[in-house]
Amino acid sequence: MKTLEKIETFLVLAQCRSFMETAKRLYCSQPTISNHIQQLEEQFQCKLFHRSGKNVQLTRQGEIFLQYAKQITQLVEEAAVKMKDAERQDILAIYVSSYIGAYFFSDILSSFHQEYPKQALEVHTHCYTELRSALQQGRTNFALMPVYPEDDYIHANFDVHVLFHDEFPLVVPPNHPLTGRKVVYSRDLRNETLLLPRSHYLQEYIITELERQRVKVRFLQMSNFDMIKQAVKSHLGLAFLPFKAVEAEVAKGELAFKSVASLPIRRNNGIVIRKQTPLTETEFTFCHEVKRYFGVQ
Repeated sequence: MKTLEKIETFLVLAQCRSFMETAKRLYCSQPTISNHIQQLEEQFQCKLFHRSGKNVQLTRQGEIFLQYAKQITQLVEEAAVKMKDAERQDILAIYVSSYIGAYFFSDILSSFHQEYPKQALEVHTHCYTELRSALQQGRTNFALMPVYPEDDYIHANFDVHVLFHDEFPLVVPPNHPLTGRKVVYSRDLRNETLLLPRSHYLQEYIITELERQRVKVRFLQMSNFDMIKQAVKSHLGLAFLPFKAVEAEVAKGELAFKSVASLPIRRNNGIVIRKQTPLTETEFTFCHEVKRYFGVQ
């Protein structure tokens, strides 16, 4: 019988002081319990329990062994946690925005997997706010996400490496009157309903640009780009969306897009890496491969 099993038997018996109750808790027979204790007593050449009828009491030597048995059990549990952590260290956790994850990540992962086929990955896709929280809470030291110049926390605590720029054209239903216009001006949006994503920074940016142009529109918030696309198709409003997010629908004729003169909506996307915190070799390699994929040095 393994030593750890005998120690477990000893600990349960020391707690409940009954061979019968110990056998019930460990789902075995009373003779098995007696055999475990007998082997321990033979190993240490001393009595661990005083037996009195159905009940038992720890001897002085049993009291001493109880303290060490608890420590042994605790050390085994700590070792299990440490070994699990070591196993997880071999898995690269990647935090990425839902947008980048949906429209770019399959190609990025395919490229990375060709170079490092044995590297296990754990991908977490979140909206901007959740990614920011993950960075603040120290759950990750880097993330692939939009980069907003107004986010002072990110720029103060992270090095920003821009990977690509997004143009946000005006997305409209294919039969909307604006689709026939050669040039669309910001004033043409007056009294339209504009659908906005949940992102605070993106909302603020678009609203500020429209206010700068003195264009009054109605705003309706949606949770994400996919929901906005469906709403535009249903003629619930217009939206500024990154072209990559509507590329497939435009190709099918389900949506159309127009550039709005003097109203450029742009956004940078990149890797943000915590300052003065060295990445692991695996994290550094992944970030390097992502930069190489986008042609960034």
